[in-house]
Amino acid sequence: MRLIIPLFALFVTIPVTAQEPAVSPTEELRTSVREWVETMRKIQQEENDWSRDQEVLQNYKEGLETEISNLKQQIADAKTRKAGADQESLAQSGERDRLAAAKDELSGIVRKLEENLAAKLPLFPAPLLAEPRVAQGVEDLRRDLALPAEKRNEGVSKRLLNVINLLTEAEKFQQTVHLRPELRKNADGREFNMQVIYFGLASAYAVNDDGSFALVGRPAADGWKFEERPELAADIRRLIAATTGDQDAAFVNLPLPKP
Repeated sequence: MRLIIPLFALFVTIPVTAQEPAVSPTEELRTSVREWVETMRKIQQEENDWSRDQEVLQNYKEGLETEISNLKQQIADAKTRKAGADQESLAQSGERDRLAAAKDELSGIVRKLEENLAAKLPLFPAPLLAEPRVAQGVEDLRRDLALPAEKRNEGVSKRLLNVINLLTEAEKFQQTVHLRPELRKNADGREFNMQVIYFGLASAYAVNDDGSFALVGRPAADGWKFEERPELAADIRRLIAATTGDQDAAFVNLPLPKP
């Protein structure tokens, strides 16, 4: 049994091997050439693909380098603008601080002017205080003086202009002679219609129609004061007549009011 199986297997396999066709050297050469050509074709294709991909990658690289360069330039420009903006911001901040300080200083100056002018208002005679522009200016002045501390920096230019206007009106009044009708009382409380002539802000003289009552006025810290001077009535009437043109101009001697 051990000898039959190997012999049978050998008997069977011999005919099968004998049936395979033989390959000639020429066919083997042709096959080799075809395989070589195919291999070279694939190599060439790979080289072409690599060249094309390399060109694309090179272009992409150059594009990225250009973009990086542009971004770097933009960053540098942004830093330059930021530095300039920071410097400008600092300059503007400094300018704002200087303006705020100047405004505070101007506000303090205007406040002192308002206080000084308010202290001088009693020196303004009644006709001057009755003028519409002056009356409005005095009202505005008193309102501005009543502003709380936190609002004293508001409307500084307008308040300064108001002070200037009031002083201008006072100066105009100071430079001329004014004749005004007024009601004045004597020591007994009796009221008279009188003509009052003001020599600017310095002095005033008043007389009633029949010359029986005369006054001499002067400014004081608490307002104008009028003193009864009946002995001056005739001279004051001549002064008023010369002022109105009812008689020729003449020299009239009148005493200056006592301070």
